[in-house]
Amino acid sequence: MPFYADPSEVEKLLREFGVEEIPGELLFRHDAFWLTTAKEMPKGVKIHAVGIRLVRVQKIGLKPTSFGLMFLGPRIRNRRVELTREELRELLLGHPLRKPGLPQGYVALSLEGEVLGCGEVRGEVLRCQIPRARRQELLIVLAQEGAVISSAGKMAVKEEKVETPEDVLKGAILLEERGKVFYEHAALSAQNPGVKEIFSILAREEERHKEYLAKAFAEFVRTGKVTLTSQPVDVTSAVLTPEIKKEIEAAGFEAAAIYAGMALEEKAVAFYAEKAKTAPHELAKLYESLAKWEQSHLDLLAALDEELRQRVWHERGFWPF
Repeated sequence: MPFYADPSEVEKLLREFGVEEIPGELLFRHDAFWLTTAKEMPKGVKIHAVGIRLVRVQKIGLKPTSFGLMFLGPRIRNRRVELTREELRELLLGHPLRKPGLPQGYVALSLEGEVLGCGEVRGEVLRCQIPRARRQELLIVLAQEGAVISSAGKMAVKEEKVETPEDVLKGAILLEERGKVFYEHAALSAQNPGVKEIFSILAREEERHKEYLAKAFAEFVRTGKVTLTSQPVDVTSAVLTPEIKKEIEAAGFEAAAIYAGMALEEKAVAFYAEKAKTAPHELAKLYESLAKWEQSHLDLLAALDEELRQRVWHERGFWPF
């Protein structure tokens, strides 16, 4: 085994990232060091993965994997490069960034405190080392989160004006329309029948909400009052059936679309919940109802994301402490 493939060299590399304690055992297999909780490997069984591929052994030395850096993210204190959304987008598209003053070699790319993968610095130039498929997933997430942040940001800028039921309803209808368009696109693009059906249901839910809000808006224009009597329906148990769970796979686009949908719903819930804290009583009830609507969607997507997460852990043979 070359000197740089020694476990002590892996530990040395991780210490450069500020990782003082490795949460598991290091196992060398197929030109890579894996992080595993398994004490020993079963005999006579073909093993595809033994945990998380943490570090690849290359001719020129050791390279941390993007998935490994993501997993170790909270433990990484050094060699973190905090990016703006635009900088991350440029890197994911394959464009190098000039960023003087960074440590040479491999670094952890981070957005808003969350490690997303591996980068490399040579001279004053930073390049992305995240696998191509993962880059596409992140680009989808950035695009969808950007739309929500832009929408919420514009509404926040007009915060002093968003105090009437009319303004609230207009903003809510816009959010529902954007959600509907996203879920319709996700349903058309998804290959898994179960995931496709879930996105189709969410698109119909957004359309139903939009129609209800439009009626509430018409009522306000006619009477000057707002009445929201509809209660959110718990669609999680009805949609995420055992049959659908069996079909779920952590496919690239589907996993990214689920994550992007969660970001979409989280932003909407956070916006409505925050407004409810300071709004007059009538508007506060309206905001609370809207937050509950979006929370029901978020609960469904979170359950789907957890199912995918458990599938990945099971297939990789790794369970965190």
